[in-house]
Amino acid sequence: MDKHQALLLVEYNSWANLRLLRAALKLDDASLHADCGLSRRSVFDTLVHLVDVQWYWRLGVQEGMLPLQHLSPEDFPSFASLSARWKTEDRLLEEYVHSLSAAALAGLLTYRWPRARPRTIPAWVLLQQLVNHGTHHRAEVGQVLAALGRSPGDLDFIIFVSRRKPQD
Repeated sequence: MDKHQALLLVEYNSWANLRLLRAALKLDDASLHADCGLSRRSVFDTLVHLVDVQWYWRLGVQEGMLPLQHLSPEDFPSFASLSARWKTEDRLLEEYVHSLSAAALAGLLTYRWPRARPRTIPAWVLLQQLVNHGTHHRAEVGQVLAALGRSPGDLDFIIFVSRRKPQD
């Protein structure tokens, strides 16, 4: 995966996240926190899981050590605080990928846990995992939002690409 492709993926991820957040913002608190059978129970809890995973892996590969803690719904007293954190995480992920050299993107990333041996994976695998993970959970939440009359609309990668301004 070259740098242009990597940036395109994380920019798509941010775009899709923002569309999902805008649609979820229209829910009342009861609908946002209701147990609707998602893999993480509610729309809110699933949104927290999405930002948590993105933060966890970005921080882990940037610093070489995966965090001991995870973000939880209790960390976000309001939807506004969750939305602000998510926008920050999207920006930080884009900045991180932008800072990587072509060699780093083509190379390996090593990360560790405090209680396990270090692991090494190709950089592109991690980026693809982050985007695929987000796509899975955005689809889950999108289905619930659509059932509640608050669909985020199409989140297809091809739509994102076709709407972008051409890059040099």
